[in-house]
Amino acid sequence: MNNVETVRRVYDLFSTGDLEEIPDLATEDFTWEYCGPPELPWAGTYVGRSGIDRFFGIVQDLIEVEHLEPTEFINGGERVVALGISRARVLATGARYQTTWANIFSFRDGRICRLLDLYETASVVAALRAGRSPE
Repeated sequence: MNNVETVRRVYDLFSTGDLEEIPDLATEDFTWEYCGPPELPWAGTYVGRSGIDRFFGIVQDLIEVEHLEPTEFINGGERVVALGISRARVLATGARYQTTWANIFSFRDGRICRLLDLYETASVVAALRAGRSPE
């Protein structure tokens, strides 16, 4: 499997809910940096298999991803950029959002060693705040 095929496989696994297979595509020291403001509960850095599991655990408790569509893959050899859109629903309030994103996957020895996850987070934070009383 080449690097673009590996990235496509990550999205396929996510879309079918086969999250337990995703860490098998990554190195032991894999680092996932999800960029975002402090109001975004899953923003942060996640390392290794336990980090991947922790990230998905946080997200699954807060939102339901209704649509995830990578629209373009840019092959840079040891780096693959995936561009796309996603739509999700906040479980606590039912608020929905749509966002665009860019994921930059770095590879080492045919496995993903780093993911830089860049999103348009304003709509996500607004949806998470929907229905909350002012503090």
